Amino acid sequence: MRLGRFLGPGFLLAGLVALAVAVARNEASLALVFVVPVVIASGPLAVLGILLIFVGFFLTFLSWSAGPMPPPPAGPTEVPSGAPPEPARSRRWGGVLFLGPIPLVFGSDPEMTRMMLILGVILFLALLVLTIALFLF
Repeated sequence: MRLGRFLGPGFLLAGLVALAVAVARNEASLALVFVVPVVIASGPLAVLGILLIFVGFFLTFLSWSAGPMPPPPAGPTEVPSGAPPEPARSRRWGGVLFLGPIPLVFGSDPEMTRMMLILGVILFLALLVLTIALFLF
């Protein structure tokens, strides 16, 4: 397990902790604008937290998106006569991108896209419930 893969999430966590401490010290304030969280920084700790979060997103994207390269084929392999050749495995992928409260889904095949659509709807409903709960309490 490569420790570099956890560097980005570590920066994200450190940024969130720095922002939480900044809010507790009144160096930052939080607001919700159309279900999008907005941070207003007035102190160095809050600025550091925002910077760490951006670096964490960037490092997480770089380290988790590349993945290991498959090894090159060793050369022609002989298949015994009568045995069907083994089909090549293809990677399946998909994702959910939120533009505000609207989920945009994509995937490598219809089944993966459908799974991402279900995930997007679940995340949207969770966001809606949390937003309503925030305003009620």
